[in-house]
Amino acid sequence: MGLRSSALRAVSGTLYHSGLLGPVTRAVTYTKSRPRLPILAFHRVNDDHDPFMPSLPTAVFAGRMAHIARHYRVLPVEELALRLRQGRAPRNALALTFDDGYRDNLTHVAPILKRLGLPATIFLVTGFIGTPNALWVDRVAMAFKIATARRVVVGHGRMLPLGTVRERLLALDAALAHLKRVPNEDRLPAVDHLISALHPGAPERPKRLMLSWDEVGALRGLGFSIGAHTVTHPILSRLAPAQAWEEIQGSKAAIEKALGAPVSAFAYPNGGVGDYNDTVKELVRAAGFSCAVTTRRGLNDSDTPALELRRGGPWELHLPTYALKLAYYSATGA
Repeated sequence: MGLRSSALRAVSGTLYHSGLLGPVTRAVTYTKSRPRLPILAFHRVNDDHDPFMPSLPTAVFAGRMAHIARHYRVLPVEELALRLRQGRAPRNALALTFDDGYRDNLTHVAPILKRLGLPATIFLVTGFIGTPNALWVDRVAMAFKIATARRVVVGHGRMLPLGTVRERLLALDAALAHLKRVPNEDRLPAVDHLISALHPGAPERPKRLMLSWDEVGALRGLGFSIGAHTVTHPILSRLAPAQAWEEIQGSKAAIEKALGAPVSAFAYPNGGVGDYNDTVKELVRAAGFSCAVTTRRGLNDSDTPALELRRGGPWELHLPTYALKLAYYSATGA
């Protein structure tokens, strides 16, 4: 740990344990000239401690949520977007979101949020809900974890060693970065080829990672709102409009059929600059969504386009430092 990180931990710890961080947080939120609100993004929460499939430890998540429950007003993302448009959002509000539809959102997240009375929105990749299949990124991660090959070719002839855990993790990062650049129609064949190279002749035996539709219904009963995140998680800007429409509208229709309730929130896969465009946004609007979230960091106010809401938040395991960084992020979006 560097000197700067150590100093930040010391300062944040003093503020947190002395009770002064609460007044700091309130001062930050209530001195804004108008509401500028964060939407926090999460994926997996569990205690697997698996470097190949990173997740937030349950105790760390519970500490964060307890702090948020004390100092912020948590709204479903749909309500936060509506209140911003209407000009009546609380200055200390934020929203919690979870992407993809991982089963640990029910087993590890939901009990904590229920105990604290916090709402959240989960965005589902509907083609994987109720199936034993895993997202391609998770298939690749699991393949690197159990690889029997001693080296693998990634990208354009780049040979990477796999002898140690660190080498496998570095190779995994390189493989994911390369595969995200592969055209959508070529990506799954490329994934299959890579997995075969990592452990030749061995069948994939993925554990069930994703929710079932019954479990999605249970989450809804526990106070989660359900949003759409496409059918197969492609980069929408790289699809023809007709294909993008099938992904966007198809995920909405699947959720509405399963739950018998309307879906109004959407999350762009990957969600960064270049992963969606004006055509995609118009398709999202045409499908009937009232708001959509990106992964572009920053805050949201009444001028933020409802179909281009920003998401982010600090990444920090040490709770006092996380709390201080969250106060700073809530003030600046940085």
